[in-house]
Amino acid sequence: MNSQLQPRILIHGHRGARGLAPENTLAGFACALKVGVDVLELDLRMSGDGKIVIHHDRKLNPDLTRIKAGTWLTPPTKPLDHYTFEALQQFDMGHARPESSILKRFPCQTARDGQTIPDLAMLRDRVAPALDDGLLLNLEIKSDPLKPEQGPTPTDWATTLVDELNTLGLMNQCWVQSFDWRVLRQIHALTDKLPTGFLTSAQPDFDTITAHANSASPWLDGYDPAQFSHNLPQAIAAAGGHYWGPCFQDLTRSRVAEAQSLGLEVHTWTVNEITHIETMVDYAVDGIISDYPDRVRTVLAKRQYVLPTVFGD
Repeated sequence: MNSQLQPRILIHGHRGARGLAPENTLAGFACALKVGVDVLELDLRMSGDGKIVIHHDRKLNPDLTRIKAGTWLTPPTKPLDHYTFEALQQFDMGHARPESSILKRFPCQTARDGQTIPDLAMLRDRVAPALDDGLLLNLEIKSDPLKPEQGPTPTDWATTLVDELNTLGLMNQCWVQSFDWRVLRQIHALTDKLPTGFLTSAQPDFDTITAHANSASPWLDGYDPAQFSHNLPQAIAAAGGHYWGPCFQDLTRSRVAEAQSLGLEVHTWTVNEITHIETMVDYAVDGIISDYPDRVRTVLAKRQYVLPTVFGD
């Protein structure tokens, strides 16, 4: 290795490469591989027949979803768990609705008509050469302790996912992350082969850390930072986390160093603007999750970091 190259900062393509291609689709993941990423970050939910599917929202988003004949869904839409996996295949997720907030937010996103909601087997088969080359899959389990009726229990989530990854031969290529630490703790009880990422947010519009109604936050499964001198990385280390996944706006250079001193890696989300990417590199985080992995790659290349392999079709 060139002695002038810097240690690696992992590039995570968020939902594939959401700024460039439709999120959580096979085309989006292929786009991320063409850019060159170390990790594909993706969201997991369950269909009504208990199948793990790659999708972010609990309900089908009418700005993302058409039936294959081309008709956009109209609200109110149904949750994913009202459909079997087979029934979900009727929907095309490859083209955001024109004039939608999605396209205003991601104007460079290129449509890929014909994309359905995939499962992990479909993803594995699509990216097999990259997996053989060391690509990692960062699986975010979508689970909400404030609304337990809206999804599987933490135990069911952990059991189903571990069984699925064993069946697919993916245990050594995956990390699992979640804001719901209960799920991660259940995974620890089943296996020590899956590195876990403890996601956090302390932002006004989404706060998983602050106590609720004078009780510890239900997101933390009892690992309240107040019990650890109000030190969040210490709480995560005590809970058995492999890495901390904070919102980038919650980070400082000293917090990154503190977490790393405890043996935790820091993989921060969702970092899209060049100036913010540069700041995270200055903080020496271990990984950057971005809708624009191409921008992260550009910053790292200029600073002579080791870069991941690029994979075409």
